[in-house]
Amino acid sequence: MKIFYPFLFVFFAQSAFAQLSPVEKKIIDYLKAHHWEAEELLIESVNINSGTLNVDGVRKVGAVYRRELDKLGFTTEWVDLPDSLRRPGHLVASRQGGQGKRLFLIGHLDTVFELDMEFSPYQKLNDSTATGQGVNDMKGGNVVMISALKALHELRLLKNTYIIAYFTGDEESSGSPHEVARKDFIERAKTTEIALGFEGAQGLNTVAVARRGIGGWTLNVTAKTGHSAGIFSESAGYGAIYEAARILNEFRTQLKDEKYLTFNPGLISGGSEIRIDAANARTEAIGKTNIISPDAFVAGDLRFISEVQRDAAREKMKAIVNQNLNGTSASISFTD
Repeated sequence: MKIFYPFLFVFFAQSAFAQLSPVEKKIIDYLKAHHWEAEELLIESVNINSGTLNVDGVRKVGAVYRRELDKLGFTTEWVDLPDSLRRPGHLVASRQGGQGKRLFLIGHLDTVFELDMEFSPYQKLNDSTATGQGVNDMKGGNVVMISALKALHELRLLKNTYIIAYFTGDEESSGSPHEVARKDFIERAKTTEIALGFEGAQGLNTVAVARRGIGGWTLNVTAKTGHSAGIFSESAGYGAIYEAARILNEFRTQLKDEKYLTFNPGLISGGSEIRIDAANARTEAIGKTNIISPDAFVAGDLRFISEVQRDAAREKMKAIVNQNLNGTSASISFTD
């Protein structure tokens, strides 16, 4: 993962800078002068593994950001989740002033890089690009948020403001049920008027005015088993792995060109016997090359711009799955 910096408002061209108010110019001047502090905070947080399932690591990153937000006069707290969700919880920092719009600032502490993956620490590639676990998604965005708040604090612009900065600990893989994992987040969001997410948009000088929704899906395929010498025969069929491959390829060919729609199979397993550990995003499979696979499992996500697009995509996916070709049986389920 790569991030380009310096941070936040520093990207204004000289012509745009000239159009800013005196206060806005002071904010930019502060950020430029304290760029090194922002990078140090980024390095510290990136060099802590905080894969979603690494509860201790996520909480350590939260403690780093909490330290910085405490210095700015925010009231900070850690929102614990039930043990059954196996998720670390969320960091919330708030100011309850009465002037101006009520802001909801959104970040997340976790990354996709779990403890059993090879660790990639913060490393500068050149004078404007760095790499490391979560540097872009989204520790860079978290640092942008905190740096902006520091600038406003130093210029005495946070007085009497109403701001909630909410850093979820399970954005990459939400705890289930969703209504429990996101209950506190939703309740606090309802008290605000404007929400700003600090995850990267497309390109350096862009702001996304809408975000796609996301849901999950799981595919289960069963088939007749037998000796591999009989595969493709009318009596033996094609096996579960071939049918899972057919279904995934049909998803790709029939849905890939729809604007704003994406669907990604992130985990697949097949064999004579498979065990699914959904809570930890793991599978175990046993199989031999001379046995036709009776079971296959796939888990993925689905991203969409509207509920209408989501529902239409789900119906197409169901239709593809329900063909049940080559002596197999398949089912697909969806989660929000």
